[in-house]
Amino acid sequence: MVSLSNRAVPTALLARPLLIALSLLAVACSGDRAAPPQAATSPPAATSSEASSTATPDGVVTIAAVGDVMLARDLVTLMDEHGARYPFERVAHLLRDADITVANLEGALTERGAPADKLYTFRTPPRFARGLAEAGIDVVSLGNNHVADFGPEGIEDTLAALDAVGVRHAGAGMNEALARRPAMTEADGLRVAFLSYTDVLENTFAGPDAPGAALATSEAIAEDVMAARAQADVVIVLLHSGVEYTDAPQPAQQQLARAAIDAGALLVLGHHPHTLQGWEQYGGGLIVYSLGNFVFDLDATDYAHPGLPSTLSAILLVTLDRGGVVDFRLLPAA
Repeated sequence: MVSLSNRAVPTALLARPLLIALSLLAVACSGDRAAPPQAATSPPAATSSEASSTATPDGVVTIAAVGDVMLARDLVTLMDEHGARYPFERVAHLLRDADITVANLEGALTERGAPADKLYTFRTPPRFARGLAEAGIDVVSLGNNHVADFGPEGIEDTLAALDAVGVRHAGAGMNEALARRPAMTEADGLRVAFLSYTDVLENTFAGPDAPGAALATSEAIAEDVMAARAQADVVIVLLHSGVEYTDAPQPAQQQLARAAIDAGALLVLGHHPHTLQGWEQYGGGLIVYSLGNFVFDLDATDYAHPGLPSTLSAILLVTLDRGGVVDFRLLPAA
């Protein structure tokens, strides 16, 4: 397994107490910076979307993948002041340039519901969902430990807000079948299914008649991947798993990711640890265990960790065709 952390350098701290993990990523995009190094060149995986802006011929598409996007707390004030696109405005051109951009949406888009009995609950007014679409984000993962922070009302409002702005979603729903349903996309003739799950237990999981997040088990993932392969050319699994503030995947995290590849997924994209973790080629597929934070209002817990690993941020670019991953590389924060 290869580490991602040595591919990115820490973001400088902002003058204000708030640190948005992505806010200085624009430095990596400035014209006087050398091109970022490539992480590797040929593990197999694939991905795409109907919102294609730069689809290339012959079924070759590019996916941009980012980690946790949390638009709550002080970010709400900043978006009220500067607009819904504010958290993304310095890198939106990179996100829009890909054929599909996918992120983990960490929190509920709602102004209703009671907060769950937990240390951290995140919510954002639904009107700011348009910032995701305007930034070029096509698909979001909702299979995480914050989508249900404000109960059934919060889940319902989140789904409605995303549907209203045309952002596809997977990993949460008003029942288990809907939570496990893939988000289907297409770019340049390549049909791609996104599935999303979490095994973080401080959560509300969907049941046969109950809303919540999709529970990650090897059996459920394998079943859903095989079903999705009947509908799509490529299956991608978004996995919210692992231990926070660690730089290496846990055995359970690896087991779930490898179960997805064994069942026929070509790409697994991870998040939850709030740090960059490694990638591996496994069984003809590519697993990226954690993409870290992308937009996040960090707090004292984040700043307490030596080296500030949660301030490392990156955009993963993956080039795909029907045979799998052609190339991938990181655009690191600076």
